[in-house]
Amino acid sequence: MVKNLIIFTDLDGTLLNFKTFEFRSILPFIEDLKNKGIKIIPSSSKCFFEIEHIVKDMGLNTPFIVENGAAIYIPKNAIKQMPINAMEEGEYWVLKLGTEREIINKKIRQKDFKDYMRFILFLKNMTKLQQSYYTGLKSDSLDRSLDRKYGEPFIWMGNKDYLDEFKKSLNEEGLSIFCGARLNHLTGLNSKGDAMRELLIHPGFKDIMNVDSEDITTIACGDSENDLSMLEIADYAVVLRLPGKNPLKLKRRSNSFNSIKVAPEGWKETLLEIDLIKKILDR
Repeated sequence: MVKNLIIFTDLDGTLLNFKTFEFRSILPFIEDLKNKGIKIIPSSSKCFFEIEHIVKDMGLNTPFIVENGAAIYIPKNAIKQMPINAMEEGEYWVLKLGTEREIINKKIRQKDFKDYMRFILFLKNMTKLQQSYYTGLKSDSLDRSLDRKYGEPFIWMGNKDYLDEFKKSLNEEGLSIFCGARLNHLTGLNSKGDAMRELLIHPGFKDIMNVDSEDITTIACGDSENDLSMLEIADYAVVLRLPGKNPLKLKRRSNSFNSIKVAPEGWKETLLEIDLIKKILDR
């Protein structure tokens, strides 16, 4: 019997509706999961201030993973003592895994990347109107999205082959590009899967997650390329359908589920296809 179940979930297009960012229609289901002891850990390309706002709205008091696995934020009130290798940041302990934004920007100013930069429009350099168009955000939500620590979102205006060539050059400098549902992200070599694994093997894991054993079952939920690293390593994978796009293809063949509906209803619908979830909720 599974004692502890943890859901690692992307946000935009997975738990939140891709266009409206709505999730309240499934809030009772989220409450049911929480009341049964199922832990929900957001893992998103969004930055700290965006995710903190969302988790407080959802009533979650669990760790969350920011900026494509660049850091794990652990609420201080959810753990008895500072985790090993963590830093203090306000109300949180932070496990830093990624490369800081300043270092990334310094590296990409090298002359080797000059030709590629012609095809990049960084989110930070856009007009407010452009930023709103490409992110789907407005007002305070848009402002929160710009306050990043570990990467630079951007639009690529070249062809795919040239982008792949750019990725290879970046890898040699310890940088990478992840493709999200809306934007590309220039980051360090961190990933959502790495952050998920780091949390699961952390010496203080049981205390951090408030679980009584290391008998853990994981579910990963996502919709885009930047979710692949966690979808492929979780015990169960849930792939959400994005409007107007083909479903994400996984290498794995077992314990993989695809939604019919879009988020947020598709998140609930597909999780309820997993027998383990149904058994826990029926207890």
